[in-house]
Amino acid sequence: MRISLPSRTSITKTDVLVYATLTSIIALSVAIRLLPIQWGVYLDEFDPYIHYKGAKYVVENGFTAWFSWFDPTRWAPWGTDVPSQAQMGVPFTGAAFYLLLKSLGFNITLYEALAFFPVVSGGILTFLVFLLGKELVGRGVGLLGSFIFAIDPTSIQRTSLGFFDTEATGLLGMLIALLFFMKALKKRTIPYSIISGLALAYMALCWGAYLYPLNLLALYSIILVLTGRWSKQLSIAVTVVSSITMLGMAFAPNIGVDDAISPYTVVPMTAFIVCVVMSATSFIQDKDLRRKASIGAVLGILVIAGAITLSGVLGPIAGKFLFFVNPFSRAGAPIVGTVGEQFPATWSTFFTNYHILVILAPVGVYFALRRMKYKDIFIVLFALMALWGAGNYVRLLIVVAPALAILSGLALTNLFSNISLSLTKKIEVDKKTHARQLGRVYGIIVIAIVVAGTTPLVYTNLRAANRPAMIVSSSTGYAAEIDDWLDALEWMRTNIPPESIVGCWWDYGYWINVVANKSVIADNSTSNGTQIKLIAEAFLNNETYALEIFRKMKVDYVVVYEPWIFVSTDPLIGLPPWSVIGDFEKSTAMMAIAGYNTSDYIRGVPLSTGTSTINYPLPAGPKASETLLYQLLFYPFRDGYSSVLKLNITAPHHFELVYQSNNLWVLIYKVNYPTT
Repeated sequence: MRISLPSRTSITKTDVLVYATLTSIIALSVAIRLLPIQWGVYLDEFDPYIHYKGAKYVVENGFTAWFSWFDPTRWAPWGTDVPSQAQMGVPFTGAAFYLLLKSLGFNITLYEALAFFPVVSGGILTFLVFLLGKELVGRGVGLLGSFIFAIDPTSIQRTSLGFFDTEATGLLGMLIALLFFMKALKKRTIPYSIISGLALAYMALCWGAYLYPLNLLALYSIILVLTGRWSKQLSIAVTVVSSITMLGMAFAPNIGVDDAISPYTVVPMTAFIVCVVMSATSFIQDKDLRRKASIGAVLGILVIAGAITLSGVLGPIAGKFLFFVNPFSRAGAPIVGTVGEQFPATWSTFFTNYHILVILAPVGVYFALRRMKYKDIFIVLFALMALWGAGNYVRLLIVVAPALAILSGLALTNLFSNISLSLTKKIEVDKKTHARQLGRVYGIIVIAIVVAGTTPLVYTNLRAANRPAMIVSSSTGYAAEIDDWLDALEWMRTNIPPESIVGCWWDYGYWINVVANKSVIADNSTSNGTQIKLIAEAFLNNETYALEIFRKMKVDYVVVYEPWIFVSTDPLIGLPPWSVIGDFEKSTAMMAIAGYNTSDYIRGVPLSTGTSTINYPLPAGPKASETLLYQLLFYPFRDGYSSVLKLNITAPHHFELVYQSNNLWVLIYKVNYPTT
């Protein structure tokens, strides 16, 4: 009896080169994201602190305790129902990651584990971009895509040391979902579809941007049907993925059934119904009748879906999704205009981030549309929707990187393939010699273009990544340690009584609540627009008016921040920088929210620079001198402003300065309410 053994899988030199290159790219990705470690291990920006608080609560009280968590220290004095407001996936992931490391014997704190998680995520995401590019086009495009993602500034920022936020978790779910959905259209449809659906449901628990890939896959499926590319695998994939995702949405406390069946999911529901109808009509024997029935049914479904959406039966399209669909609707939501990550991206932003890829990507679109395979349709749709999303929300730039990289790779592949064909026709040499020479030339040209196009990108991005956490630089973004905020938070933690409530503008709410462990009247979730407007009105009115509002909110202390530029020490004068945003600069956003006129508060004041005179925006409007915020901010400089700048800003009567940081950037006042 003869036994045949399966032959070993052969590994070629090309395979070794590809995976060695991929390993180097992943190592580069991790190394870049670890650059901030020279300033210490800190959580970065603001949102990671509230995710840390959530993970800490889960670790200490158990995962099930989350669903009944009411936090009285946020949005005081009313408190916050956390499950209905927060994305549970981020703190749950952080807690699970920490518990896993502890079980493996790592001596690490929860805080440190969460700080390092984005770096790990960045490495995994770089690998996933390679797999997606390989699946859609080929290994060369996968390598290019992973390299671009590794050095992309938005990706670096959102997955660097300390940035434990929604992207570090949600983007994992998105790329896995897209990868396995495309795989499901070829083979192993059911298991791959289940993986894709679970990944998309996980993303929904982590990041509000889950609506982007959910609608992307649904719209892509409808386009495949309309272009005659329907298959049984497509129907199964759409059914499984949409069912699992929407079920996950329905059970998520912050999403629920109302959002799972809403205008936001009309396209996925339509795709599901379309695929069911196509499956039903596939049993019709007559091909002509089957084609007519399919087209008629699909068009009818699309018309009905559009009519239902426009009628408002499923509810209105509102919030961030409305701004995604209709950017002109931003005018009616002033709070959105005060959140930097929700600003629209400009073309200069795209070019600064992606350089030559902005030029190559449209060429890739051309080749994809000319070839028009089912994967090409996905690549183009992926890129167009990513660009539209980032154009409306700069935060979504992170999903543009893999799309542009794949399109650019497709462009390079086709351009040099055409060049090689042209050379083949003109040069008569030995075929093998010609192939080797042409391959070398082709490789050198591709490498030269990629290196030339991305060298400025790498240099710029390395400089941008090499900075400390925002809390270390006192919210400036400078590559320097500035202790004002860290010292102020420590002072609050040890000197302000535990039951006290701190008033501040919402930007600093998470830091004060989590690091200083104090109750705050607003935070970075901006979930209570009414309270934010009241705070804006309190800061922009006189002391008497402000005290009435703060008394209702039971405020005991008020914190203000401004990163002054000192221009004189005798008398002491500090100017608001405008290049770094403090509370004076943010007062313009407060005016927009409260509906006040900027000219009533801020006007240009002539200042001499030595060689010329400029009009510098300062509190020179008719209402400025009695504005509480300006009284608190400019209190240390009132003598200098009065004698030199001729701006009289009165001192507050019921706000006692109890703390000032080394540079006078953070000032803390105790509220002394008048007796009634």
